[in-house]
Amino acid sequence: MRAGRGPLTAVVALACWSFLAGGCAGPTPSGSASEEAQGVRAQGLLETVAPDAPDFVESGLERVADGVHARSALAKGRTYKVSVACVGTGTVELTLGDKAPPHSVPCDGVRASLPVQDPPDVLPVDITAAAGATGMVAWQITAVSS
Repeated sequence: MRAGRGPLTAVVALACWSFLAGGCAGPTPSGSASEEAQGVRAQGLLETVAPDAPDFVESGLERVADGVHARSALAKGRTYKVSVACVGTGTVELTLGDKAPPHSVPCDGVRASLPVQDPPDVLPVDITAAAGATGMVAWQITAVSS
């Protein structure tokens, strides 16, 4: 007869299984569920423009901590609008072009839009987190109809 087999082993196994099952069935990590909800909300704040619409240029969704570093090809002679919606805490800094000053955009769930007139062939769009900022940031570039 082996020692360690019997009712005590069954109780320990059941306790371990209960702990593991409870841990797996418990709530998802707050970051992922929260980020998903923040992302849906941020995207919902942007204008609804189909990706195949003539005025649509580019859009995206990123974690605030990851930032956005896009290079968007634009046509000369057109006016564009860059819209940003951040949902979370703190602020992000939006920089359009290599020499433009950054624009502070609060992560308060309100869309901010900036016009881009006489654009370069390729417009750098950089969104970086200010110290302590968290959440999700959605962005979109559209051509302004004349």
